[in-house]
Amino acid sequence: MPQSSCQSAWVMETLYFSPLLLGINLMLGSAIASTALWYFARPYRGPGVWMSGAWMLNLGIWLFIGYMASASPWLNIAGNSLQLAGEALLMVGVFRFLGLPPPWWTVPASAGAMSLVMSWHWFVAPINTEFVVTFYALIGGLLPIQACRALWVAREEPELRGVRRFVALAFAGFALITLLRALLGLIDGLQGIEHVDVTRSVPYLLPYNFGIPLWVIGLVGLALMTMRRILADSRRHAEQAEDSAERFERLMRITQAGVVVLERGRIVDANPMLETLFARSREHLLSANLHSLFAPAEQTRIEELLGRADGQPHDLEALRDAVPFAAEISIAQLREDGRQVAEIRDVSRRKALEQQLLHLATTDPLTEALNRRAFEERASQALQRSQRQNLPLCLAMLDLDHFKQVNDRHGHITGDAVLREFSLLCRQRARATDLFARVGGEEFILLLPDSDLEAAAQGLERLRTNLAERNLQGLRISVSIGLAEWRPGETLEQLQQRADTALYAAKVAGRDRLMRAT
Repeated sequence: MPQSSCQSAWVMETLYFSPLLLGINLMLGSAIASTALWYFARPYRGPGVWMSGAWMLNLGIWLFIGYMASASPWLNIAGNSLQLAGEALLMVGVFRFLGLPPPWWTVPASAGAMSLVMSWHWFVAPINTEFVVTFYALIGGLLPIQACRALWVAREEPELRGVRRFVALAFAGFALITLLRALLGLIDGLQGIEHVDVTRSVPYLLPYNFGIPLWVIGLVGLALMTMRRILADSRRHAEQAEDSAERFERLMRITQAGVVVLERGRIVDANPMLETLFARSREHLLSANLHSLFAPAEQTRIEELLGRADGQPHDLEALRDAVPFAAEISIAQLREDGRQVAEIRDVSRRKALEQQLLHLATTDPLTEALNRRAFEERASQALQRSQRQNLPLCLAMLDLDHFKQVNDRHGHITGDAVLREFSLLCRQRARATDLFARVGGEEFILLLPDSDLEAAAQGLERLRTNLAERNLQGLRISVSIGLAEWRPGETLEQLQQRADTALYAAKVAGRDRLMRAT
């Protein structure tokens, strides 16, 4: 019979009559189970390293079987080294799981030391195989001792203490069996006993009969430990979620803002304040679309805010009994499942106050015309627009004639009333785009965008004539006007200076007239 056939028959006989086959099956099953544990326990640290160690250990076993079939020293070296590296990875995974600094150095150190001894045995000077087994078992027995200690003394997560110590005992048993294997191998080696067929060696068979079952028990314990942690974390998360829900409900009840929970833009929950805010019952609000709470012109913005959900406040026009009011809304993502929370406040009073403050800051308190600062800011913008678009623009200076005599003869109360009535007349005749301001005691300024000199002069002549035909506070009041048309490249100050010069000319010419600037 050919030699290769004899070797194959020997391998099959060895597999059939030895515990090796059982050990292979157990180790393969543990690798598959470790893979499943890693997959379902992601992103917990530890199971991924255990999976890597189990598969590396299996690869080492299969390489060793290849050595038994082929007698290749390279397969022997690689198989034993990978088995030790796999055992080291398992222990590293324990440290990772416990949140301790993992001793990664043990992986290359174990594999490297075994490779060195095996290479010496095969290529330099043969060593009694019992001593080789002893060296392998010594490293393999010391590795789990580190993990045992870490598992036993760990104080974090008290709910895992029992299962941690169960795993520690399993690995302690594995370490004890492996170190016993090293001792038996050492005794055999010192007595000169050497087994050519290692499968007949007691130190070799010991781990397959006792060590591998303890290894598998340890892996089962690691899986239990992982599951206990997942359950404990799930319980904590559930409690936190319950607490958060309770806090959210309390906030929903006590906040002065209307709060709604949204799902795909529809209201699925609302606090009592929302009912008050929109004068609708809770039953009417639930399942309503958020868009229905706001004016039709705001629908596009609502859609944009729902898509953005950045939590930033935005001012919109809401509807209460079909009557618009100023509202502030902020929308934020509530959960990853698409739910959102929106907070809506009635800011009508704030908006009114803002408008009041803006009015006070930009208008003359006596005449309600713009003040000088507000006029200059807005006039500069209008001038820039005319310059960009090459549009006409005119500026007029207006001064009430002999106004000092009104104050002297009739008093300042009458004078103030005259100023108010004149300002009202000018503002009533001005267009929405015109800017009218008081710049002095009885001096006013009028900016007319999109008007050429002729059109502006006609409008101002009508104003002057109308003023002359009516009585203000029972007095006949006239106005002198200086009008200038903007020239490209001219500044606001230059334009105003030309209009002021024209006003002076109107006064010199006898007052109650309009003069155009040259």
